[in-house]
Amino acid sequence: MAKYTCPYCFTEHTFSEVEFRCVNGFCPEKEQDEKYANYLGMKKESMKMTNVTFPSTAKLPIFMKNKYMPVWEECPHCKMKSSLRVCPSCHNELPEGVQDNEDMIIAIVGSRDTGKTHFISVLINELQKRICPTVFNGTFNPMNDAVFNHYRDNFYNPVFVEKRVQDLTASGNVRGESPVRKPLIYEMMIPLDAKGKKMRKYTFVFYDTAGEDLKNTAVMQTVNRYICKASGLIFLLDPMQIDELRLNMTDEEVQTSSSIKENEIEPQEMVLDRIAKLIRADKGLSKGQKISIPTAIAFSKFDVLKRFFPRDAMVLQPSSYLREGKLDKNEWYNVSNEIDAMLKEWGAGGFTKNVEMTFKNYTYCTVSALGQQPVISEAQKGRMIKKLQTQPRPHRVEDPFLWILKENGIIKER
Repeated sequence: MAKYTCPYCFTEHTFSEVEFRCVNGFCPEKEQDEKYANYLGMKKESMKMTNVTFPSTAKLPIFMKNKYMPVWEECPHCKMKSSLRVCPSCHNELPEGVQDNEDMIIAIVGSRDTGKTHFISVLINELQKRICPTVFNGTFNPMNDAVFNHYRDNFYNPVFVEKRVQDLTASGNVRGESPVRKPLIYEMMIPLDAKGKKMRKYTFVFYDTAGEDLKNTAVMQTVNRYICKASGLIFLLDPMQIDELRLNMTDEEVQTSSSIKENEIEPQEMVLDRIAKLIRADKGLSKGQKISIPTAIAFSKFDVLKRFFPRDAMVLQPSSYLREGKLDKNEWYNVSNEIDAMLKEWGAGGFTKNVEMTFKNYTYCTVSALGQQPVISEAQKGRMIKKLQTQPRPHRVEDPFLWILKENGIIKER
């Protein structure tokens, strides 16, 4: 039987097991949703009354059950048709293309203060406004209004409108409908022919993980289950958390680009090792077996790294990988080698060796989501407020995402 995986709770179900939520605001039947409450870690009694959910009653022939997911169902209480499909385990709304198995989870991981929230904020904006419409002649849109509001309120507005540096992401190991529990689900539509008569749709699921949640294997097993289901990993590496680099930074660079103290830094290979243990346990791999998930090791905050690279380094140039919608293999190869060499020069050879022994398919890249060093504007309640001088001016922020697309066969290589 055909199956799908919920992008929220990661439970696997057959197509026929899908449920629907009534969309009639005047439906006489309401409920306190117990399954959604369980997903949030709350008690049923604390939930607001909401429209009911109900299973599909479609009687499809066996051969259709293997290929098709019911697209609508009639509410048994008000008789209004609903096409709002929900996961039968957690009652979150399912993406429209879930039955096509074209959904891709992009796991963006890294220790505390590596810039994951800024990276997601700017990457999605670039995909929506520049890359998809101009390079792929397509669109990159939020799954629904809830995703749009979540991105606008917690990602776009703080960075692009208020021009402020985001606080550290809260732990996902909390109860309730916190922003960190909500993935950002986007649908990319790209044409398969020059006239745009044939289209292909892909669903991307982004999670903003708190670095704090990567410090405890037990917590990771509950709040970071999406890592094991990912089609690609983006591991953000903070230059401020590499000892030799931090020692060569000015006090101003450290103060404006880092939110954690030197004694709070942990070796990046330890974070990598915890992620690897989680994936190996999920997939039944032995310690010596390499992980096959495509993994991009991305240096974040590149704006403070520029002066350490030779003037003719390719990483200093804007990305030109995409030519005619294809990834330039030679440029990518050179950039990855430049960063690998610099990491070893900076005394991070232990980390690069761990990457080599952990992942079967990996690459190095570098990104700057903000493209500038923040400035300290004022102090409020004993803490510094960091602001941006302008809107973000990203540098190569799309590189790891495009490489993952290439590794999953969505774009080609030239």
